[in-house]
Amino acid sequence: MRIVVLMLLAVWLGVPTGCGARVRPAFESPDPSSRLAAMVQAADRGDQRAVPRLIEALDSDDPAVRLVAIAALDRLTGQTHGYAAYAPERERQAAVDRWVAWHAGSDATSAGRPEAEDPR
Repeated sequence: MRIVVLMLLAVWLGVPTGCGARVRPAFESPDPSSRLAAMVQAADRGDQRAVPRLIEALDSDDPAVRLVAIAALDRLTGQTHGYAAYAPERERQAAVDRWVAWHAGSDATSAGRPEAEDPR
């Protein structure tokens, strides 16, 4: 299911807009489609450096952002830590806390990973 969501978003984000411009992936963009594109691109490229940004996105008030973030994290790490994008906020927060603890501890210093930082 998660891979299907990422594939559909990749296709949708790759389609030219009415002006002929493509969405430019950027986590910092005010444009939601740019942020979603950045998440999809990170998963496609296997970019482990995006993990903190994806964990941060799990706290979004936008369910689409949460869904794409967890799909990208699952694709990058093979884990969900029990996170469900449409779960009640209390359950999502507990899973985000597990993600933060995982990132800060278990793999933060392994090869190819940046030093641990709190993604919040």
